[in-house]
Amino acid sequence: MTKFRFYFPDNKDFVDPNFDGRDNSRTKYHRPYDDDNYPHEILHEMPYDGMLVSLAGVGTMQKRGKYYEQELTEDFYFLGAREFLRLNKPKYSNVKLMGDCGAFDYHNEDEPPFTVDELIEFYDRGQFDYGISLDHIVFPYFKDETAKCAAAEKCDLHELIAESERRIDITLKNAKEFFEKAKMYRFEAYGVAHGYDKASFIRSVKELQDIGYRKITIGGMIKSKTDELLDLLESLKEVREADTEFHLLGICRFENIPAYVKAGVTSADSTSPMMQGLKGGKYYTLDPEDHKYQESLMIRARQCDHDNVQKHIEKHRDELRQHISNMSENNEFDIDLSNTALSVNECVKRLEKDCLIKLQRFDETGMDLEGTFKALIAYEKVSNESYLPSKLTPSKEGPLARNESKYRDFLNQRAWRQCGCGICEGGLMNIIFRANQSNRRRGIHNLAIVTKHKDRVIKSLQSTLK
Repeated sequence: MTKFRFYFPDNKDFVDPNFDGRDNSRTKYHRPYDDDNYPHEILHEMPYDGMLVSLAGVGTMQKRGKYYEQELTEDFYFLGAREFLRLNKPKYSNVKLMGDCGAFDYHNEDEPPFTVDELIEFYDRGQFDYGISLDHIVFPYFKDETAKCAAAEKCDLHELIAESERRIDITLKNAKEFFEKAKMYRFEAYGVAHGYDKASFIRSVKELQDIGYRKITIGGMIKSKTDELLDLLESLKEVREADTEFHLLGICRFENIPAYVKAGVTSADSTSPMMQGLKGGKYYTLDPEDHKYQESLMIRARQCDHDNVQKHIEKHRDELRQHISNMSENNEFDIDLSNTALSVNECVKRLEKDCLIKLQRFDETGMDLEGTFKALIAYEKVSNESYLPSKLTPSKEGPLARNESKYRDFLNQRAWRQCGCGICEGGLMNIIFRANQSNRRRGIHNLAIVTKHKDRVIKSLQSTLK
């Protein structure tokens, strides 16, 4: 049976369920984590097949983690991963928990900051289903000799390869120790294959299989191009045992799932859907006719009282005053800002208010697209430095015009009104590119979309094989 599991890495991506983007209100006396919901709690359907938790993120009782405060670290070890992540209800029984050491977070260090025993304690006390061996990440990856020659012109290639070999040796040595010790525990062990080229990756996979691993993660490829990853997976088919399953660490380009499955990849983890929503302003939609998902550019309305906008106003106050005056003469907004006693800050604030009022009205009624779009772009032009006459170079005009076109398309399509994910029902202001809560909600929505896409693809592959 064809299978492919998507694991979502835990980076404390929870949101306040009572947030209202219309006025930025939150739960009264809001407490992070305690009053927040994980994606699987706020969405109507599971947005992933499992969660990946890193020791580097959680930390130990002696070493502070990257993401967890000490109180949360203590709770994690006391409760275990499933209860801490609120996956202990019967409806989540099929959701798997995978742990790793979080090698990317210490890739600049000479040695991993943890021991194999500390990692095993993390998996045991966390009650994980799967635990990945202690590794030391290898960068970069060279697809072929041409890539190596190009790198040799910029750095000492021999020194780089020697360091990569040292890290591979550390990873394989730890994998052997981990495999033997993990036999005493309930979690199932994964080995980590690292390499700087196809030959070194092939060697790593062979050695891990000789140790006894039949679950192997492919690490260090997060920065690689898609063709490089697929080419590597094709090469690894030569040495992969029939019962060996691959997991892609930190990389899951969902459009390549059929190729992954063909190469023996049965799972992957990625924060990309979340991060593209949270920081990139992307909003995913699923085509009802096929298996593809599309990326739309979410409209942006910066918070006027945010430090970045306030610094922008302070830095360009005189130019902004003239810019707003010119926009008024050109009828680029509908509100009256002719009173010369109004400060620049007040003018920007009123343009923001006009924009938000019209966006909310359009969200509720679907009426006055042109007026809404006009107010949106007017506010964008005073809150985005790129629109200032002194900054508006010919090279910027094209990208800005394309973004405006994407904004119009997004508003016109009103895709959020057709989405039943559990996030979008809250309305446009809950997913707009504006505040941390709305931005993170957009990322959570994206998780729901890519998982639906993944499930459709797997179902299609299963039908093909029948």
